[in-house]
Amino acid sequence: MNDHEIFRELIEEGLDDWVPVDRLLGLAVDIAEDQGAEFRGVAVELLTLLLNSGLMDVGDLGESGFEPWPESGDELLAKAVAVLDGFDWFPQLGAYWLANTPKGDAVASG
Repeated sequence: MNDHEIFRELIEEGLDDWVPVDRLLGLAVDIAEDQGAEFRGVAVELLTLLLNSGLMDVGDLGESGFEPWPESGDELLAKAVAVLDGFDWFPQLGAYWLANTPKGDAVASG
């Protein structure tokens, strides 16, 4: 499975609902096992590429629904990684969520 296939899978799921980061981590586990790579590095790479592509946002679920984090760029990535570090990389729906951007919806629908 390549990055394109992973992103397509995530944004297609994102058309219907918000996606827990656990889903991305599960895909990272599969890739790490297939490639004999280190899971955390694969997960950080996937998260970096996903955020840099502008296909999905990172945020929390709140009273108004999905609430994107205000950070951007390297600051957003650092926060996302730090949160996962706090969960020892196995958050079990406790960390954060991913939501499609308009670009992500367009790519998933196209």
